[in-house]
Amino acid sequence: MRKIALILLIASALISCNSDISGSRTIVVSVALDYSAEDGFRQNHALANPPNDQQAFVSQAEVLTEPGMMERYTFLSKDGRRTLNGREERWGKEDVLDAIEGIEAGSDDLVIFFYSGHGEDRTGNLVVSIEDDEFGTISPDELLNALASIGGKKCVFLDSCYSGQYVEEAGMLADGEIFGDDGSLVEDGFLSSLLPALRMTMASGKLGTDDIWVMSAATAGQLSYDSGMDGLPNQDKYGAFSYYLLSALGYDMEENTPCRDQGRGGMTFMGLYHDVKDMMSRSMWKTQTPQITLTPVDLRLF
Repeated sequence: MRKIALILLIASALISCNSDISGSRTIVVSVALDYSAEDGFRQNHALANPPNDQQAFVSQAEVLTEPGMMERYTFLSKDGRRTLNGREERWGKEDVLDAIEGIEAGSDDLVIFFYSGHGEDRTGNLVVSIEDDEFGTISPDELLNALASIGGKKCVFLDSCYSGQYVEEAGMLADGEIFGDDGSLVEDGFLSSLLPALRMTMASGKLGTDDIWVMSAATAGQLSYDSGMDGLPNQDKYGAFSYYLLSALGYDMEENTPCRDQGRGGMTFMGLYHDVKDMMSRSMWKTQTPQITLTPVDLRLF
């Protein structure tokens, strides 16, 4: 996005988190639901691919992390069975939030939250259950407050409809694009990015509040899709956004296996976002436009 280049010119330099990350931990909290065969299940809510998204994301994060330095909390609802780290457990929203708030992370540790599933219309709430209030939904405030309560650097990846709500709730500027009434992308040019870039560069107050970086599959008004249609290998097995996110992380989509093709310390949040954007077809980008929190500080991931 050209806004980043403009910020470079105005602010003179883009500050990066360049501290030595050798020896730091990666803590991954992931949630995926296929909404299959649960009580009160309605067939039109089923999603085939979130479990695949989660499995591939967690396995790819593991190969990018130093051996023995990854901690995981894998919440999965698949075929009517709920598990946590592979063990049968009837988990709900409070269990997810408790897992986040219970993390003891040091300043150099990286905490990643990954979600693949439904997002609620207008609110963007993450739908932990379609109809059971016991499991409920996770709102932007709830998720971001839970992450803000712990240490470390926090990164959020959301493959769900209306997930751009989490970027707005994080207090950052929108991505600078112009969208039509139907939520589709109208313009992604220099002029549309100019004013937001100037505002962000000159703004007072905190940018990058609480060390949380968010990348969403779509804007606050867009849907995300359970698979893309660009004719790429195994694209039907993954969420449309997750497919490109995994590709950008280095996952071998053709072989469906994790792959370590980048050394530790070679991947940043902004770099990952640009790779996702560059890999997506323009037609998909215009209808499902990933959003990110924008700060003058980039985040080193792996």
